[in-house]
Amino acid sequence: MGVNKKLYCWGISGIVLLSLLTLAWGAAPDEPSITSARVGNKELKGAAEVTVIKGDLTSSREVLIVGTADGGGPRVEMLEVSMNGGQTWQEATGRERWQYRFVPAPNYTYDLTLRVTNEAGIVSDFRAFGVTRLTYLPLTLSELIQQRVDELARAYMAEDLAKYMGFISRNYQNYPGGWHRLRRAITNDFRSLNNIVLRFTVNQVYETGRVVMADIHWRLTYAGLMEPKEGYVEIHFDPADQMKILVQKKDLYFGAALIGHNARVQVARGVAPNQYDFTVNDLDKVGAKRVTIRVRAISGGGVVFNGTLSLIERPSRSGKFEGSRIILGLGVGDSVTATYIDEITADWRRNVRQTDTLWL
Repeated sequence: MGVNKKLYCWGISGIVLLSLLTLAWGAAPDEPSITSARVGNKELKGAAEVTVIKGDLTSSREVLIVGTADGGGPRVEMLEVSMNGGQTWQEATGRERWQYRFVPAPNYTYDLTLRVTNEAGIVSDFRAFGVTRLTYLPLTLSELIQQRVDELARAYMAEDLAKYMGFISRNYQNYPGGWHRLRRAITNDFRSLNNIVLRFTVNQVYETGRVVMADIHWRLTYAGLMEPKEGYVEIHFDPADQMKILVQKKDLYFGAALIGHNARVQVARGVAPNQYDFTVNDLDKVGAKRVTIRVRAISGGGVVFNGTLSLIERPSRSGKFEGSRIILGLGVGDSVTATYIDEITADWRRNVRQTDTLWL
Protein backbone atom coordinates (compact mmCIF):
# COMPACT_ATOMS: atom_id res chain seq x y z
CA MET A 1 0.00 0.00 0.00
CA GLY A 2 2.90 2.35 0.84
CA VAL A 3 4.36 1.97 -2.64
CA ASN A 4 1.01 2.60 -4.36
CA LYS A 5 0.46 5.72 -2.23
CA LYS A 6 3.86 7.10 -3.24
CA LEU A 7 3.16 6.43 -6.93
CA TYR A 8 -0.19 8.18 -6.59
CA CYS A 9 1.44 11.23 -5.02
CA TRP A 10 4.10 11.36 -7.71
CA GLY A 11 1.42 11.16 -10.40
CA ILE A 12 -0.57 14.02 -8.88
CA SER A 13 2.59 16.13 -8.55
CA GLY A 14 3.49 15.47 -12.21
CA ILE A 15 0.04 16.50 -13.40
CA VAL A 16 0.19 19.72 -11.36
CA LEU A 17 3.68 20.55 -12.66
CA LEU A 18 2.65 19.87 -16.27
CA SER A 19 -0.40 22.11 -15.83
CA LEU A 20 1.71 24.96 -14.46
CA LEU A 21 4.20 24.64 -17.35
CA THR A 22 1.32 24.64 -19.86
CA LEU A 23 -0.13 27.80 -18.32
CA ALA A 24 3.29 29.44 -18.36
CA TRP A 25 3.86 28.58 -22.03
CA GLY A 26 0.42 29.79 -22.96
CA ALA A 27 0.90 33.06 -21.10
CA ALA A 28 4.29 33.88 -22.65
CA PRO A 29 3.86 35.26 -26.20
CA ASP A 30 6.09 33.98 -28.99
CA GLU A 31 8.52 36.35 -30.69
CA PRO A 32 7.04 37.94 -33.81
CA SER A 33 8.33 36.51 -37.08
CA ILE A 34 8.25 36.71 -40.87
CA THR A 35 6.33 33.71 -42.18
CA SER A 36 6.89 34.33 -45.91
CA ALA A 37 8.45 36.80 -48.34
CA ARG A 38 8.34 36.43 -52.12
CA VAL A 39 9.16 38.16 -55.37
CA GLY A 40 6.81 36.61 -57.92
CA ASN A 41 7.17 32.87 -57.34
CA LYS A 42 10.62 33.20 -55.74
CA GLU A 43 10.72 32.62 -52.00
CA LEU A 44 13.19 34.88 -50.20
CA LYS A 45 12.98 33.42 -46.71
CA GLY A 46 15.83 30.97 -46.22
CA ALA A 47 17.35 31.72 -49.66
CA ALA A 48 20.99 32.77 -49.71
CA GLU A 49 20.86 34.34 -53.18
CA VAL A 50 17.98 35.23 -55.49
CA THR A 51 18.19 36.75 -58.98
CA VAL A 52 15.45 39.07 -60.21
CA ILE A 53 15.06 39.67 -63.97
CA LYS A 54 12.88 41.81 -66.22
CA GLY A 55 9.94 39.42 -66.07
CA ASP A 56 9.83 39.72 -62.27
CA LEU A 57 9.24 43.49 -62.31
CA THR A 58 5.85 45.19 -62.14
CA SER A 59 4.48 47.29 -65.00
CA SER A 60 6.06 50.31 -63.30
CA ARG A 61 9.46 48.51 -63.38
CA GLU A 62 9.56 47.97 -59.63
CA VAL A 63 10.43 44.93 -57.54
CA LEU A 64 7.34 43.99 -55.51
CA ILE A 65 8.03 41.95 -52.37
CA VAL A 66 4.92 40.48 -50.73
CA GLY A 67 4.65 38.35 -47.62
CA THR A 68 3.03 37.50 -44.33
CA ALA A 69 4.04 38.06 -40.71
CA ASP A 70 3.00 36.73 -37.31
CA GLY A 71 2.95 38.88 -34.18
CA GLY A 72 3.54 35.95 -31.85
CA GLY A 73 0.35 36.57 -29.83
CA PRO A 74 -0.20 40.33 -30.08
CA ARG A 75 -1.03 41.71 -33.51
CA VAL A 76 1.62 42.89 -35.95
CA GLU A 77 2.24 46.61 -35.54
CA MET A 78 4.89 47.23 -38.21
CA LEU A 79 7.08 45.42 -40.73
CA GLU A 80 10.40 46.88 -41.87
CA VAL A 81 12.70 46.13 -44.77
CA SER A 82 16.45 46.65 -44.96
CA MET A 83 18.33 46.53 -48.26
CA ASN A 84 21.78 46.79 -46.68
CA GLY A 85 21.89 43.93 -44.21
CA GLY A 86 20.21 45.72 -41.30
CA GLN A 87 22.07 49.05 -41.35
CA THR A 88 19.01 51.13 -42.31
CA TRP A 89 15.29 50.31 -42.38
CA GLN A 90 12.19 51.29 -44.38
CA GLU A 91 8.61 50.56 -43.33
CA ALA A 92 6.56 48.25 -45.55
CA THR A 93 2.84 48.65 -46.31
CA GLY A 94 0.42 46.43 -44.34
CA ARG A 95 0.71 44.30 -41.22
CA GLU A 96 0.00 40.55 -41.15
CA ARG A 97 -0.11 40.78 -44.93
CA TRP A 98 2.42 43.28 -46.20
CA GLN A 99 4.24 44.47 -49.32
CA TYR A 100 7.24 46.57 -50.23
CA ARG A 101 8.19 48.15 -53.56
CA PHE A 102 11.45 49.58 -54.82
CA VAL A 103 13.10 50.46 -58.14
CA PRO A 104 16.17 48.20 -58.52
CA ALA A 105 19.57 49.29 -59.80
CA PRO A 106 20.72 47.09 -62.72
CA ASN A 107 23.46 44.55 -61.97
CA TYR A 108 23.45 45.51 -58.29
CA THR A 109 23.21 43.17 -55.31
CA TYR A 110 21.14 44.11 -52.25
CA ASP A 111 21.54 42.48 -48.82
CA LEU A 112 17.84 42.07 -48.05
CA THR A 113 16.53 41.33 -44.56
CA LEU A 114 13.26 41.90 -42.65
CA ARG A 115 12.02 42.47 -39.12
CA VAL A 116 8.58 42.75 -37.54
CA THR A 117 7.33 44.62 -34.47
CA ASN A 118 4.16 43.59 -32.63
CA GLU A 119 1.73 45.73 -30.60
CA ALA A 120 3.54 44.75 -27.40
CA GLY A 121 6.65 46.48 -28.75
CA ILE A 122 8.63 43.28 -29.25
CA VAL A 123 10.92 43.45 -32.31
CA SER A 124 12.04 40.27 -34.06
CA ASP A 125 15.73 39.59 -34.58
CA PHE A 126 16.36 40.08 -38.31
CA ARG A 127 19.01 37.36 -38.11
CA ALA A 128 16.17 34.86 -37.65
CA PHE A 129 15.00 35.76 -41.17
CA GLY A 130 18.56 35.83 -42.49
CA VAL A 131 20.13 37.97 -45.20
CA THR A 132 19.27 37.26 -48.84
CA ARG A 133 21.56 38.57 -51.57
CA LEU A 134 19.04 39.95 -54.07
CA THR A 135 20.46 40.84 -57.50
CA TYR A 136 18.62 42.52 -60.37
CA LEU A 137 19.82 41.61 -63.87
CA PRO A 138 18.16 43.54 -66.73
CA LEU A 139 17.68 40.37 -68.80
CA THR A 140 14.83 38.28 -70.12
CA LEU A 141 14.61 34.69 -68.89
CA SER A 142 16.06 33.38 -72.18
CA GLU A 143 18.94 35.84 -71.97
CA LEU A 144 19.65 34.81 -68.38
CA ILE A 145 19.72 31.11 -69.30
CA GLN A 146 22.02 31.84 -72.26
CA GLN A 147 24.35 33.70 -69.89
CA ARG A 148 24.36 30.77 -67.46
CA VAL A 149 25.15 28.12 -70.08
CA ASP A 150 27.84 30.34 -71.63
CA GLU A 151 29.51 30.43 -68.20
CA LEU A 152 29.14 26.64 -67.97
CA ALA A 153 30.77 26.20 -71.40
CA ARG A 154 33.69 28.45 -70.47
CA ALA A 155 34.35 26.42 -67.33
CA TYR A 156 34.24 23.18 -69.36
CA MET A 157 36.61 24.53 -72.03
CA ALA A 158 39.01 25.79 -69.34
CA GLU A 159 38.85 22.34 -67.68
CA ASP A 160 38.09 24.13 -64.40
CA LEU A 161 36.41 21.38 -62.37
CA ALA A 162 35.65 23.49 -59.29
CA LYS A 163 34.03 26.27 -61.32
CA TYR A 164 32.08 23.80 -63.48
CA MET A 165 30.65 21.94 -60.49
CA GLY A 166 29.76 25.28 -58.93
CA PHE A 167 26.98 25.54 -61.53
CA ILE A 168 25.50 22.15 -60.52
CA SER A 169 22.92 21.84 -57.73
CA ARG A 170 23.70 19.45 -54.89
CA ASN A 171 20.21 18.09 -55.65
CA TYR A 172 21.31 17.07 -59.17
CA GLN A 173 18.97 14.24 -60.22
CA ASN A 174 20.33 12.50 -63.32
CA TYR A 175 22.14 9.51 -61.87
CA PRO A 176 22.31 7.46 -58.69
CA GLY A 177 24.91 9.40 -56.76
CA GLY A 178 23.79 12.57 -58.57
CA TRP A 179 26.32 15.36 -58.14
CA HIS A 180 29.21 13.04 -57.29
CA ARG A 181 28.57 10.77 -60.29
CA LEU A 182 28.51 13.78 -62.61
CA ARG A 183 31.72 15.07 -61.06
CA ARG A 184 33.46 11.80 -61.94
CA ALA A 185 32.21 11.99 -65.54
CA ILE A 186 33.47 15.56 -65.97
CA THR A 187 36.79 14.68 -64.31
CA ASN A 188 37.27 11.90 -66.87
CA ASP A 189 36.51 14.34 -69.70
CA PHE A 190 39.15 16.76 -68.44
CA ARG A 191 41.73 13.98 -68.15
CA SER A 192 41.22 12.74 -71.69
CA LEU A 193 40.20 15.74 -73.82
CA ASN A 194 42.39 18.56 -75.11
CA ASN A 195 41.64 21.77 -76.97
CA ILE A 196 37.92 21.64 -76.09
CA VAL A 197 35.48 23.99 -77.83
CA LEU A 198 31.88 23.87 -76.56
CA ARG A 199 29.04 26.14 -77.68
CA PHE A 200 25.45 26.30 -76.38
CA THR A 201 22.48 27.93 -78.14
CA VAL A 202 19.26 28.32 -76.14
CA ASN A 203 16.22 27.51 -78.28
CA GLN A 204 13.22 27.55 -75.93
CA VAL A 205 12.71 28.29 -72.24
CA TYR A 206 9.73 27.28 -70.09
CA GLU A 207 8.99 28.24 -66.50
CA THR A 208 6.95 25.57 -64.71
CA GLY A 209 6.31 26.04 -61.01
CA ARG A 210 9.66 26.15 -59.24
CA VAL A 211 11.80 24.95 -62.18
CA VAL A 212 13.01 26.62 -65.37
CA MET A 213 13.34 24.19 -68.31
CA ALA A 214 15.42 24.98 -71.38
CA ASP A 215 15.94 23.17 -74.69
CA ILE A 216 19.52 23.84 -75.75
CA HIS A 217 21.57 22.94 -78.82
CA TRP A 218 25.23 22.08 -78.21
CA ARG A 219 28.23 21.73 -80.50
CA LEU A 220 31.46 20.15 -79.26
CA THR A 221 34.93 19.69 -80.73
CA TYR A 222 38.21 18.58 -79.18
CA ALA A 223 41.67 17.48 -80.31
CA GLY A 224 41.56 14.55 -82.72
CA LEU A 225 37.87 14.94 -83.60
CA MET A 226 37.61 15.44 -87.36
CA GLU A 227 33.99 16.69 -87.33
CA PRO A 228 32.13 18.41 -84.46
CA LYS A 229 29.67 16.47 -82.32
CA GLU A 230 26.31 18.11 -81.68
CA GLY A 231 22.92 17.43 -80.14
CA TYR A 232 20.12 18.79 -77.97
CA VAL A 233 20.13 18.73 -74.19
CA GLU A 234 17.21 19.56 -71.90
CA ILE A 235 18.41 21.32 -68.75
CA HIS A 236 16.32 22.12 -65.66
CA PHE A 237 17.46 25.09 -63.57
CA ASP A 238 16.57 25.97 -59.98
CA PRO A 239 15.60 29.68 -59.73
CA ALA A 240 15.69 29.45 -55.92
CA ASP A 241 19.35 28.40 -56.00
CA GLN A 242 21.16 30.81 -58.34
CA MET A 243 19.82 28.99 -61.44
CA LYS A 244 21.93 25.93 -60.68
CA ILE A 245 21.38 22.83 -62.79
CA LEU A 246 19.04 20.17 -61.41
CA VAL A 247 18.59 17.86 -64.42
CA GLN A 248 20.28 17.22 -67.76
CA LYS A 249 18.77 14.77 -70.24
CA LYS A 250 18.46 13.89 -73.95
CA ASP A 251 21.80 14.20 -75.81
CA LEU A 252 24.55 14.77 -73.24
CA TYR A 253 27.69 16.60 -74.31
CA PHE A 254 29.81 15.14 -71.48
CA GLY A 255 31.04 11.57 -71.05
CA ALA A 256 30.87 10.85 -74.80
CA ALA A 257 33.09 8.18 -76.37
CA LEU A 258 36.47 9.58 -77.34
CA ILE A 259 37.89 9.58 -80.85
CA GLY A 260 41.49 8.38 -80.54
CA HIS A 261 44.38 8.52 -83.00
CA ASN A 262 47.60 6.52 -82.89
CA ALA A 263 50.61 8.71 -82.22
CA ARG A 264 53.90 8.48 -84.17
CA VAL A 265 57.39 9.18 -82.83
CA GLN A 266 60.51 9.63 -84.96
CA VAL A 267 64.27 10.06 -84.38
CA ALA A 268 66.55 11.60 -87.03
CA ARG A 269 70.04 13.07 -87.34
CA GLY A 270 70.18 16.85 -86.90
CA VAL A 271 72.01 19.38 -89.03
CA ALA A 272 74.62 20.07 -86.32
CA PRO A 273 77.29 17.54 -85.30
CA ASN A 274 76.07 15.12 -82.58
CA GLN A 275 72.56 16.63 -82.81
CA TYR A 276 69.52 14.37 -82.89
CA ASP A 277 66.02 15.58 -83.75
CA PHE A 278 62.85 14.10 -82.24
CA THR A 279 59.30 14.46 -83.55
CA VAL A 280 55.94 13.30 -82.17
CA ASN A 281 52.71 13.55 -84.15
CA ASP A 282 49.68 13.15 -81.88
CA LEU A 283 46.33 14.58 -82.97
CA ASP A 284 44.89 13.81 -79.53
CA LYS A 285 47.25 16.42 -78.07
CA VAL A 286 46.38 19.36 -80.32
CA GLY A 287 46.79 22.52 -78.27
CA ALA A 288 48.75 20.79 -75.47
CA LYS A 289 51.85 22.94 -76.30
CA ARG A 290 54.30 20.34 -74.93
CA VAL A 291 54.75 16.59 -74.64
CA THR A 292 57.53 14.56 -73.02
CA ILE A 293 59.52 11.65 -74.44
CA ARG A 294 62.23 9.42 -72.99
CA VAL A 295 65.51 9.23 -74.89
CA ARG A 296 68.02 6.39 -74.49
CA ALA A 297 71.37 6.35 -76.32
CA ILE A 298 73.58 3.22 -76.31
CA SER A 299 77.21 3.07 -77.42
CA GLY A 300 79.18 -0.18 -77.48
CA GLY A 301 76.64 -1.90 -75.25
CA GLY A 302 76.74 0.86 -72.61
CA VAL A 303 74.22 3.63 -71.93
CA VAL A 304 75.61 7.11 -72.64
CA PHE A 305 72.34 8.96 -72.12
CA ASN A 306 69.02 8.04 -70.48
CA GLY A 307 66.60 10.84 -69.69
CA THR A 308 63.51 12.83 -70.69
CA LEU A 309 63.14 15.51 -73.32
CA SER A 310 60.35 18.06 -73.67
CA LEU A 311 59.04 18.64 -77.21
CA ILE A 312 57.29 21.86 -78.23
CA GLU A 313 54.21 22.01 -80.46
CA ARG A 314 55.16 23.60 -83.79
CA PRO A 315 53.19 25.15 -85.32
CA SER A 316 50.76 25.96 -82.53
CA ARG A 317 47.65 23.73 -82.33
CA SER A 318 49.00 21.36 -84.98
CA GLY A 319 49.53 18.22 -82.88
CA LYS A 320 53.16 18.10 -84.11
CA PHE A 321 55.82 18.33 -81.38
CA GLU A 322 59.53 18.84 -82.03
CA GLY A 323 62.80 18.98 -80.08
CA SER A 324 66.54 18.33 -80.38
CA ARG A 325 69.43 17.22 -78.18
CA ILE A 326 73.19 16.98 -78.47
CA ILE A 327 74.44 13.47 -77.52
CA LEU A 328 78.19 12.87 -77.50
CA GLY A 329 80.10 9.62 -77.72
CA LEU A 330 78.06 7.83 -80.41
CA GLY A 331 79.54 6.07 -83.42
CA VAL A 332 78.78 3.49 -86.06
CA GLY A 333 76.59 0.68 -84.79
CA ASP A 334 75.29 2.72 -81.84
CA SER A 335 71.62 3.63 -81.37
CA VAL A 336 69.25 6.36 -80.16
CA THR A 337 65.75 5.33 -79.08
CA ALA A 338 62.80 7.63 -78.35
CA THR A 339 59.80 6.38 -76.37
CA TYR A 340 56.46 8.23 -76.16
CA ILE A 341 53.44 7.25 -74.05
CA ASP A 342 50.34 7.42 -76.27
CA GLU A 343 47.50 7.96 -73.77
CA ILE A 344 44.60 7.63 -76.23
CA THR A 345 44.77 5.33 -79.24
CA ALA A 346 42.37 4.33 -82.00
CA ASP A 347 41.70 0.92 -80.44
CA TRP A 348 40.79 2.48 -77.05
CA ARG A 349 43.93 1.33 -75.23
CA ARG A 350 45.67 3.50 -72.64
CA ASN A 351 49.36 4.15 -71.94
CA VAL A 352 50.64 2.44 -75.09
CA ARG A 353 54.37 2.89 -75.68
CA GLN A 354 55.30 4.18 -79.12
CA THR A 355 59.02 3.88 -79.95
CA ASP A 356 61.45 4.62 -82.74
CA THR A 357 65.14 3.69 -82.90
CA LEU A 358 67.82 5.31 -85.06
CA TRP A 359 70.82 3.03 -85.81
CA LEU A 360 74.02 4.84 -86.64
